[in-house]
Amino acid sequence: MDLGLRGKVAVVTGASKGMGRWTALEFAREGADVVVVARGAAALASVAAQIEALGVRALAVPADLATAAGTEELFDRVRGVFGGCDVLVNTLGSDEYDYLPLAETSDELFRAHLEIGLMAGVRTCRAAIPLMRARGGGAIVNLAAMSIRKQYPTMVAYTAAKAALASVSKNLARALGPDGIRVNTVCPGAILTEGVREKIEQFGPQRWVAPDALAASVGAASTPLAPGTPTAPGTPTAPGTPVAPSTEEVFLAISRDMGGAGRGLVPDLGRPGRPEEIAAAIVFLCSARAGYITGALLNVDGGSDF
Repeated sequence: MDLGLRGKVAVVTGASKGMGRWTALEFAREGADVVVVARGAAALASVAAQIEALGVRALAVPADLATAAGTEELFDRVRGVFGGCDVLVNTLGSDEYDYLPLAETSDELFRAHLEIGLMAGVRTCRAAIPLMRARGGGAIVNLAAMSIRKQYPTMVAYTAAKAALASVSKNLARALGPDGIRVNTVCPGAILTEGVREKIEQFGPQRWVAPDALAASVGAASTPLAPGTPTAPGTPTAPGTPVAPSTEEVFLAISRDMGGAGRGLVPDLGRPGRPEEIAAAIVFLCSARAGYITGALLNVDGGSDF
């Protein structure tokens, strides 16, 4: 299926890893030139090289989009190299910040979540809209999270930022429809990215999920590991010997327990999502094949939102 993206210019934020990286590569496979943005210059350069290997142009812009100056720098480069853009995808999150109950969340931490989870998206949309108008239209996708549709007492600041960004997207869709600019939101479910996998294997499951909740999720045949112990499936052992849960099992246990009392994300498909599955949905929404979709909030969650 031709998505009609060949020759378009796509700006992807948070593109050095995870869902952002996969999204940038998927645009490149569809023939779009891609601007990749993140704070880590080395990782960003690697992604840009992968994009160019697919036969399209890449522009890597190391910038801190939690600041107005970072956004200005980004779009100065976009205008200077490509003259404008057709697509903006915001995958920025705040996974380096703590997720805490409100009583333990300082004003500074709350503001940090809002700056990267909300205001970075607001600023990049504001900067991209005139460039898209000049080209006769475009597409914007902002990444929210399934936490905006459920109750997660330990993710109040993160969820507030993502819920606000989803509201911004909905209002922009109405405002920009006459300009031919479509705006949609994607809500990922339990997605096992490279970064999440590394953290689980580095710290062990106890940092995020209680031993009893882990045991209830993965079954009595598994036992929690000590921090620092890799959570790869165990090798064959004698009958009755506990087997370490896999990283996927640990991640699903964490996802189930996030809302308390097992009210978190429980995907009907029975497995974590993959970042490339989020990327495929995003790229489709930005394509000509999704030309009559705007103002949508799309769950890509394996059937968790019921």
